[in-house]
Amino acid sequence: MTQPPSDPADHAEAFAHRWADRLDEYCVTRIDQLGIPHEKNGERHPRIKGKWRSFVPEERTGGFILKGITVNSGVLNPDLIKSQKGARIWPMARLRDRIDAIIAHEWIEHDLRDHEAALKAAPKTDLPISDEARRILRAMAR
Repeated sequence: MTQPPSDPADHAEAFAHRWADRLDEYCVTRIDQLGIPHEKNGERHPRIKGKWRSFVPEERTGGFILKGITVNSGVLNPDLIKSQKGARIWPMARLRDRIDAIIAHEWIEHDLRDHEAALKAAPKTDLPISDEARRILRAMAR
């Protein structure tokens, strides 16, 4: 067995590629459960025609929204927001709470079209995210 990459972002992406199908299935389901419209659940795959996905292992930012919300390998990286607000709570949070926080942030950013404004507004989202995800978002907004 080979050693995992020592860089947390590389390790997160390697893990994300191995588990991409299951992570995509979870993200598709969770985005739907949160009440986000179907047409905003995921994006077209940039290289595979006809493939749609809500989890993108190649990206490392946590999540993004162009036409639809996607979560990416950054959600697995304990150092994702290392030098930013919320850095103490992020590495200890459960994956499902990190995913909820990313989805809520991206959904708000979609409406506001501004990352900084979304950081401030996301903790107050009407989406039925977990309490711990809301706690993450409050820490990031400080």
